[in-house]
Amino acid sequence: MRARPCALIVATPQGRIRFADPQARLWLKNFFGRPEHPGFVPRKLCRWLSEIDQSGAQESFVTRHGGSCLFVRPFRPHPKGVAALLLEIRRQASEPSRNHAAITPRENEVLRWLAAAKSDGEIAQILHISSSTVGKHIEHLYSKLGVENRTAAASLYPTRGDEEDTTATASIAA
Repeated sequence: MRARPCALIVATPQGRIRFADPQARLWLKNFFGRPEHPGFVPRKLCRWLSEIDQSGAQESFVTRHGGSCLFVRPFRPHPKGVAALLLEIRRQASEPSRNHAAITPRENEVLRWLAAAKSDGEIAQILHISSSTVGKHIEHLYSKLGVENRTAAASLYPTRGDEEDTTATASIAA
């Protein structure tokens, strides 16, 4: 199995970059364009970083561009006064595990409602199944799509205008 491309950024809570490997800098440029303030993470990431620093939540920042998704998540534990961010890029075309044809029709229905930001309970009511069954379908989707959380799975649901740049933030599923 091929290792996923990853990169690392170390930044202050205010967004000043203390360290970023070359791959991380390239991805930031590709997904966010030319930096507004050189030496700082993009404004969207800075806001997200501030929010997770205050709440202490385990959240992922996801942005999409073309056929790729950039996932940014806090790398913990990290020293006080800095945030270590792990960046991961996933390209649908290059990952055989993301074969939507392997998804069952029911899993596709669950994924559709997951992409619409419905909870397990809401999906269960809509599809007339139990919440635990929804949980099992989501577990299978994570495996088949090669993702680890709801946001990542939902971001792979095929939608019209897939080429547009979209950004989302959501909690990692337990």
